[in-house]
Amino acid sequence: MAKSEQELPEGFRQLRTQVAGHTFEESNAEAVGLLQDSKAGCVLKPLGKPECGERELRFYESLAAAAASGDNDLALLRDHVPRFYGPLKLVVNRRERSFLRLEDLTRGMRQPCVMDVKMGKRTWDPASSPNKRKLEEAKYVLCKQKLGLCLPGFQVYLPNEEHPKETTILRHGKDYGKSLNVEGFKQTMALFFNASTSDSKSRRAGTEVLLNEVLRQLQEILAWFHRQRLLHFYASSLLICYDYSRLGNPPTSQSLLNGHRLNEDDPATWVRVRMIDFAHVYPAEQALPDENYMFGLQSLIEVVQSILHR
Repeated sequence: MAKSEQELPEGFRQLRTQVAGHTFEESNAEAVGLLQDSKAGCVLKPLGKPECGERELRFYESLAAAAASGDNDLALLRDHVPRFYGPLKLVVNRRERSFLRLEDLTRGMRQPCVMDVKMGKRTWDPASSPNKRKLEEAKYVLCKQKLGLCLPGFQVYLPNEEHPKETTILRHGKDYGKSLNVEGFKQTMALFFNASTSDSKSRRAGTEVLLNEVLRQLQEILAWFHRQRLLHFYASSLLICYDYSRLGNPPTSQSLLNGHRLNEDDPATWVRVRMIDFAHVYPAEQALPDENYMFGLQSLIEVVQSILHR
């Protein structure tokens, strides 16, 4: 079944900004990717394998419950994950399937740049079989062991070299990510942030605002991990999204006067870094910190800092 022939409920479509994860496949009618409900501003993520889907659903429900119960650590995490709007059943390709309704992190972006970065040297969870562990250890070896980072996919808008006022879209998937060594990863990150393609003073200023805002959000997530002793996250990713169209319109110095941003100029309105993919979240063993995730997160912060200060 061709991707264009998918039988979807009225009002839903395939998520055009999906860069990683399970997708609709032409040769497999059972394969289901992310859907978008553009009117509601939601992304619908299929639950997948029963045990993984249930674990991810329970994770989102636990965050919702934490706000009511006063569990401060979990409640604070809600700021760093997409908003959760509950589960939903839909008939896709004549079969009922279960989905999670999540915030569309690219909503309102005219030219959304999106990157999925998988975190940690170890991407297999405590319940994994020896064979699963072996398979995971063989993936993304060049970057994963040195940086604790993998790059499953991204899309980015770039200036068109022949027509500077126009843009082109570059998309790469997991095969590209698996080929990267450490230097290649760093170069790809600079490319994604348009740090090596800024062709005007205003766009260079916008890239600086972008990098600083990404760092701010990454450091807030790292601060949460330093504090929490509840959970360990395996095979979880960070989704980095920004609107390329805003690079040429960074906040003015006046809008940042005394450290207070005017709302329309707040970079957080067009730069979003969120944790995603929680099918392999487990209680922290012996209440230890999640060193595996933090190693990757610290590496990512250092990479972004090196792009900002080069």
